[in-house]
Amino acid sequence: MSASDSQRNRRIVSRPERARDFIVLTGGGAALLSLLVASGALGFIEGVMAAIVLFAGALAYYVGSVPPEPRVEQVTEAGAQLGLAESIKALVRALPFPGLYITPDERIEVANQRCTQLFRVSSIEGALKSVIIRQPDVLMATDRVARTGASERVEFLTGEGDELWLAHLTPGPDRHSVFIIFEDRTAVHRAERARADFLANASHELRTPLTALAGFIETMLGPAHDDRESWDGFLEIMHQQTDRMRHLVADLLSLSRIEFSEHKAPDTVVNLADIMSQTILSLQPLAADKKVRLDFHMPPHAIPITAKWDEIAQVIQNLVSNAIKYSGDDGRVTVTVGTSPSMSEAGRKAIEHLHKHADRSTLLQPRASTEVRAAWVRVSDEGAGIARQHLSRLGERFYRADESRGGEIEGTGLGLAIVKHIMARHRGGLAVASREGDGAVFGVWLPISDAEFDTAED
Repeated sequence: MSASDSQRNRRIVSRPERARDFIVLTGGGAALLSLLVASGALGFIEGVMAAIVLFAGALAYYVGSVPPEPRVEQVTEAGAQLGLAESIKALVRALPFPGLYITPDERIEVANQRCTQLFRVSSIEGALKSVIIRQPDVLMATDRVARTGASERVEFLTGEGDELWLAHLTPGPDRHSVFIIFEDRTAVHRAERARADFLANASHELRTPLTALAGFIETMLGPAHDDRESWDGFLEIMHQQTDRMRHLVADLLSLSRIEFSEHKAPDTVVNLADIMSQTILSLQPLAADKKVRLDFHMPPHAIPITAKWDEIAQVIQNLVSNAIKYSGDDGRVTVTVGTSPSMSEAGRKAIEHLHKHADRSTLLQPRASTEVRAAWVRVSDEGAGIARQHLSRLGERFYRADESRGGEIEGTGLGLAIVKHIMARHRGGLAVASREGDGAVFGVWLPISDAEFDTAED
């Protein structure tokens, strides 16, 4: 019960008692005055005047002693405070961005669902701000805003250092309280980084073919101007360098596009079996041209995954085409698809090698839970294998696989980097196992979806 209700109840209970006191006081005073007038001790006029004064004094006391009605502000103060707290909660929970409200005692009183996803915890409300917000710059900014009442903005990186967030801090309605709204700037950050990386990589990698083209053109215009017989050889090399630049630019654009959307997980359920069948079929001519036997093993049932069809197809195409290139004539490439009850088991199945002592390296740790059901794809070849010291670098940009396998095989050095970023977007993993002289095994794995297929994607 509120204070105003208690005062109101006390006032109602005391009214009969105060009325009785008023009657007794005025009645007793009137009787005394009447006795004095009757005995002649007091004149009639004086008695009447005394009675009027007595009645007026008693009435003034009765009216003046009534507790005053509380003002509207006083009556509704508790309700207003309760309404303000509920309004703050409703406002924070309705925000389209992660947001929270910190009370003067430095506790998070309310936080919306998006905020729990940002900090990757199930419960935030009631916890100390220093327990949930592990960003020193943001914590210091909350102290300054609570102390000075001036708004601030703070940028910080989260996740694995590749997600950029902007915290907007404003003072709350209570003294030393703070509102924080978090704005996701990851897309802008990745776009800026991708543009800078693209320019740096393109300028570096295109320098060699452009230098070769310029050199042959100068030779054809100068010393070899009249040597038409040598022009065919020059033109063939120029054609190869031009083709290399075309593939390089295409891979750079593809990598930049994938990096830009890497933080956004796919939301379409597709059948991995269909992707594998169509991709392997398209690679058969390449295997035949290289005189490589391409074996394909897959379970008969459907394998639902949440993925982008063309990106998973690109992963398989890059892995299988690499295996074909490094197998050599009369080699064999084996592609195996399977499912496992957990991501951890799928990771082991994906890089099973003929030799148990083969060297292994995980190029990408999956973000998905280790306990969810998973699908895996294993691509193995019978090539020269990869030296142990090179395994951990295979996902780097422009790392040339022929440098590790000892051959002069053409490539941009971006194939495995593209695979790595695609699997990162799909919350999957990438690993390699190899033994020099006994070929290499590349494997990818990702969660199986419990949803139904989107037939439009098929």
